Amino acid sequence: MMTIKSAAKTYKLSRKTNIAKQKPLKPCLKMTGKMYFCLLFFQLLNLSTLVFQFHLLYLLFAIFVLTLQLIVHVKIARKSSHTARYSQLLESYTLPKVLPSWLVLLLAISGSVGIAIAGQELGLLLSMIHLLCFAYSLKMFEIPSRKDLYQLVVLGIFVAVSSLIFVQSIYFSLAVIVLVLGNFMILLNLFAPTMALSAQTKLLAKLSVYSIPFAIILFIGFPKLSPFWQVPSVKSAKVGLSDSVKIGDIAKLALSNELAFRVSFQNKAPAHAQLYWRAMVLDDFDGTTWRQGKLSSMPSHLQVTAQDSVSNSLNNLNNPNNLNFTAAESRKRPAMVELRGSAVDYQIITEPSFQSWLFALDFANSDQGDVGQRNDFSLFYRGIVNQTLSYQVTSYPEAVLSAELTDDVRASSLALTSANNPKLLVKGQQLRRLYRDDKQLINHVLADFNQNDYFYTLQPPTLTANSLDQFYFDTRAGFCEHYASSFTYLMRAAGIPARMVVGYLGGEFNPKGNYLSVYQRNAHAWSEVWLPNKGWQRIDPTAAVDLERVESGFSSNLMQQQADLSSDFFSAQALKSMWWYRQLSMQIDAIDYQWTRWVIGYNAQQQSRVMADFLASLTQAKNLFYLLSTILSLTLLLFFLKRVKASVKTNDKIKDIYLKTLALMAQHKLIKARSMTAKQFAELVTTTRPELAENFTIISACFEQLAYQHFDDELENSVLNGDCKKAIALKQKLQAAQKLAQGKQIKMLQRSYRQLRWTLWLIKLGIKSK
Repeated sequence: MMTIKSAAKTYKLSRKTNIAKQKPLKPCLKMTGKMYFCLLFFQLLNLSTLVFQFHLLYLLFAIFVLTLQLIVHVKIARKSSHTARYSQLLESYTLPKVLPSWLVLLLAISGSVGIAIAGQELGLLLSMIHLLCFAYSLKMFEIPSRKDLYQLVVLGIFVAVSSLIFVQSIYFSLAVIVLVLGNFMILLNLFAPTMALSAQTKLLAKLSVYSIPFAIILFIGFPKLSPFWQVPSVKSAKVGLSDSVKIGDIAKLALSNELAFRVSFQNKAPAHAQLYWRAMVLDDFDGTTWRQGKLSSMPSHLQVTAQDSVSNSLNNLNNPNNLNFTAAESRKRPAMVELRGSAVDYQIITEPSFQSWLFALDFANSDQGDVGQRNDFSLFYRGIVNQTLSYQVTSYPEAVLSAELTDDVRASSLALTSANNPKLLVKGQQLRRLYRDDKQLINHVLADFNQNDYFYTLQPPTLTANSLDQFYFDTRAGFCEHYASSFTYLMRAAGIPARMVVGYLGGEFNPKGNYLSVYQRNAHAWSEVWLPNKGWQRIDPTAAVDLERVESGFSSNLMQQQADLSSDFFSAQALKSMWWYRQLSMQIDAIDYQWTRWVIGYNAQQQSRVMADFLASLTQAKNLFYLLSTILSLTLLLFFLKRVKASVKTNDKIKDIYLKTLALMAQHKLIKARSMTAKQFAELVTTTRPELAENFTIISACFEQLAYQHFDDELENSVLNGDCKKAIALKQKLQAAQKLAQGKQIKMLQRSYRQLRWTLWLIKLGIKSK
């Protein structure tokens, strides 16, 4: 007598023989032509989200792939139009083999090698994104089965979402969300092609709504780990301040309407004339260009003193842990600060500048660990600001900065090159002989700017050699850096320590969100002079020429100049004069600001504060309740997993018994055809071998009932159609049926199998007739 294993082996061999006799099927994937067009269209949209990050060679390759696919489809459509209507092609479309497999393999290898070679230029992040998009493009050439089609759509979702690494504005994020939902719509259409479009849309909307609470919980509570890559700055450079300034640079920057940063004050905002946002100090001048000096750019550990009115803040500022300076930084020569007046607390959200400097009012301090302070009292980020950054600042506008000046700082603040701008050098020396008092000398220079024919303009004349001499004595027309540079040079020539500061002035208040928006056109340069017992004092010579620029921002004349120079079809001034446009733009900008503040700016530190506040608000009773709830949830989860595992084991037992039964029947030349269902084969056994009908019918019926559960298809259709109540009822029925499969049902199947095997053995021995 043959064993069960040998019988099963015989059955499998006979089944292979039966399948071999059948006509082989050609592997092909058919879909509607509309679906194929949708795939191409969404591939174009998915890749377009990263178009500004792509290398030129990959961009050309992506265009080649999409164009080739489109050409092939159009050719097939034209060819079929001679024999059939094009609408028939749209109903059944076989994906063509555009390129041979060896060529696709060659493209894959060469493309991977090319990305690896360009990795040093692109960086790790962009290299990985290029590799992902390259695989996404090549996948269109290799779609032999439906699962490959699923992989193509899922790859497209990953490509679209990866664009959020570089751009996180609310409008771009909403566009990406819509694009991802469109990809999911295609995926749903592939899973349920006969399902109505309205039902698909309804189901997708329900799933999206259900996912929102989980997304919020994960966003708030999931740990925000630092990435192992950095966003590259080479291809994403933006307009902004530079660490060196030539005459005319800031005037060019004023033509840009790009956003620099936003500010929200905890209390009332200072007046516009006090909003000098310090970025960096330039104290090294070679005759044409101002640069940061090595001494002023060094990180510094501050020594702070305070009056009684601000003594509570002194301990916080003098605490090295709160100032977050490293040991190496604390060894530098300290900068002296005396706090006076009231503090101003505010939050700044800066746009990516791909530099390290930050913006703040004087005198500024931040308690964030990634924000430091230099000797020139400016803030800097311990890294590169390559993404939107949020940081809290406390400023003391009336603080005295460096009441005592060190020798090295004095030397760097008086340095001049005698070979450049000789006329201005002589002018400064003459003023020193006329005025022994520093304050009188400063007032004389400012009065000279105010009373003589000096003009504040975005269109200054071009200056050549000895540019400061040309501006001060000849052209007398310039932007803020012209006046700040010449004033600083004059002060140094007169023996007064001076330096130039660059940053931004003012900002536009948005009442819809109660914050200030500072744009690149607000870039500004001013001077700082050091006076005995008063420290560094801000002097803005621009105020002597155009007071409106300092007190209220760009005048209408400057706005018109900006529009003329930037060649805008619609000038910002003309648009903002329209009430409806001004209100609409403020509302849109306020929405984007709140998104940036609460979503993009939600970093690890804010998460820690939120979680700490949440845990601190819980009482012991609440803690016990949450602990018991967690334990109960884990217990229910383990119980559910155990039931699922038991159900899987039950189904495996049923299939094992049925498989052994088929092997036993095959041994006696009763082979189940591949196209037959279990019920059809049972009817065949009943008609051909009635003596086996009873036991085999029991096994077959139990197999169909317990392994397939006749309502499985109905359950799937209910889920796809969004009928949740019916799906739950059917699911409960399925679970009840699976429960019946345990115990007696399994024993009954085993008993029927043994009786069937016994009957066949008796027939084989001739004891029992057929």
